[in-house]
Amino acid sequence: MTNRDRGSTRVLTATLAAVTALAVSGCNRDDPVPADGEFMGNPTPYGAGTPTEENRVVYEGEYNQEFIDEATNYVGQQVTISGEVSRTLSPETFAIAGPADPMLIVEEQEIPQVDDGELVELTGTMRANFSVSEVEEQLGVDLDDELYTDFEGENYLMAAQGRVGE
Repeated sequence: MTNRDRGSTRVLTATLAAVTALAVSGCNRDDPVPADGEFMGNPTPYGAGTPTEENRVVYEGEYNQEFIDEATNYVGQQVTISGEVSRTLSPETFAIAGPADPMLIVEEQEIPQVDDGELVELTGTMRANFSVSEVEEQLGVDLDDELYTDFEGENYLMAAQGRVGE
């Protein structure tokens, strides 16, 4: 093999490696098709790579009294909570049952459809002081104000990812 042949082989090998890398990276979908028990949303939630202080999940567990007692500490942070759907309010919102009052869930990104009584696991940002008008503006939807009077001013979860049942 001549030096010219070796150079051509190197260029061909490098080209094939680059094309293969591009083809493989194109297979990663940002919009996975859901199935029962599967997550929706970005498979690497809240950005790629190592979790940072801003996107690290600070609570993972049931929506229970422990969570309620510490909820104000989680405002503005990522949490993963599980619970039973107690009431579907709109295509973008529902509530999960708890030891006291239900907690409002607002879908920042579409998650699988839920029905009353189903178990869900949700990951998102805890928010304080729910306001119908602010959420309507943020999501570009029109909510029935009367359905949300019990949630006004309360903490709620802006869900970016969810799993229904198991």
